[in-house]
Amino acid sequence: ILDYSKDLADTTADILRNKSIGLIFEKYSTRTRISFHVGIKQLGGNTIDLRFEELNIQRVETFEDTFEIFGCYLDALVFRTTSHKKLISAYKFFQKPLINALSDKSHPCQIISDFYTIRDHFSSFDNISISWFGDMNNVLFSYFEAAELFPEIKINVFTDQKIYEENIKYFPISNNVNFYFEINKDVISNSDCIMTDVFTSMNDDDINSKDKLLSKFQINDNILSLTKKSCIFMHCLPANIGSEVTQDVLNSPKSITLVQAKNRLVAQKGILKWLNI
Repeated sequence: ILDYSKDLADTTADILRNKSIGLIFEKYSTRTRISFHVGIKQLGGNTIDLRFEELNIQRVETFEDTFEIFGCYLDALVFRTTSHKKLISAYKFFQKPLINALSDKSHPCQIISDFYTIRDHFSSFDNISISWFGDMNNVLFSYFEAAELFPEIKINVFTDQKIYEENIKYFPISNNVNFYFEINKDVISNSDCIMTDVFTSMNDDDINSKDKLLSKFQINDNILSLTKKSCIFMHCLPANIGSEVTQDVLNSPKSITLVQAKNRLVAQKGILKWLNI
């Protein structure tokens, strides 16, 4: 997928000609929604926005029947859902390519884009050290899945011990992943990339409690000053300024968040080509 993304980065193609792809978003979305719409159009395909509140699923039709009907008309689906179980069920009944545009468990499209961005910036993954600050959420879960595919990358996770103990059993852990419950200056100073995400995700209930637990892992000028000159900062956005990151860091010369966001379009097109819809 990363190679397909590189091939399509600055070009358009006609690989989705006469293909119709539905987009269903149960959660808020800016970058994912727009990048898929634009990417599908650039590849010659048609997009259809599907809203549950406008379908018969809100009246008499079942979830299962609805997705079977989608399969009668559509060539693929892009689905952002509140529950990973819905995603699995949708795939079972749709029986055509279905792209996980984010669930409560994972966010693979973001990580494909991030890995493309990192490889494009550093030219390779060899001996790259990534330090993650904050929550153990769906984005980090997908990072761990990717870590199994790229053992040459080292991932350091700075998080609260309580959050670690509550979540570790749900995460795939490989040998190139390490955890830290306090700030470790040596690890940070050897990092090639530092990154974070909102401390409280869309499905979190106790916002204040998690913010308090993770406050010492905010990426601010103090953390940034520990990094080496070549280190970059990434954030999948949107950012909660003053919580997981400060405005100074987001605007710093080390921040490549806009490049990272732009590459969502590049990566989505790579995913669509790889699927061979």
